[in-house]
Amino acid sequence: MVDVRKVRGGGGLDPIRAEVDELLDSVVESTAKATEAFFASYDENPDPARLAAWLAPRCWREIDYVFLLNEEIARYGMRFERRHITLLAKQSFQEAEHYDMVGRAIESLGGTVPTSVPPEAEPWSKFLWECLDRHPLAAIAAWNLSETSASGSFEPTFRGAERHGLDEVMRIYKRIETDEKFHVGLGLQMLSTYAEDDEDRAEILRAMRGMRDIAWKTFTPESVDAARA
Repeated sequence: MVDVRKVRGGGGLDPIRAEVDELLDSVVESTAKATEAFFASYDENPDPARLAAWLAPRCWREIDYVFLLNEEIARYGMRFERRHITLLAKQSFQEAEHYDMVGRAIESLGGTVPTSVPPEAEPWSKFLWECLDRHPLAAIAAWNLSETSASGSFEPTFRGAERHGLDEVMRIYKRIETDEKFHVGLGLQMLSTYAEDDEDRAEILRAMRGMRDIAWKTFTPESVDAARA
């Protein structure tokens, strides 16, 4: 498997690399545990509507990434190399595909595809957009940690989907898993390339620390139950 953290780029993250790796590792672990807990609860009560509700904030993340990536390009793109504008646009297209794909999974379970931010995803979305306003690299750092968080959900999701014969969910997330490796690698490459000084690195760490405390929470069974209450 390709190590997406070993990316070609500059040395902009080198002074904070140890903390960045620690943040990424910790959010993967938290998300994996939260996803395991959700599917353990789903084993006891395999209600399709509950799974649809669990997928809803993940579906919203996909379309919110589209909005965010396009705004990142519009506001800051001329500071980046042309190849990175192209790669951000490619990621945006893939996120739009993911919104459609996860939306179809939700509909197959009898749920409704979100067209506005679900309440349980509001802290995540609010922080993401605040980061965009603060600094050209802050939103990249926040979505990179959030995308890394999602990677912790894949294996528990595959196991849960297999136990319950959720073939469509399995197929969709296998495809998404492949794309996410590109997204995570691109984000780290851009941070490594464009972080130039301690101020840039401080903004990157602020964004990652803040998102670390938010990103995994919508994967928990408690988040789903609160959303459905």
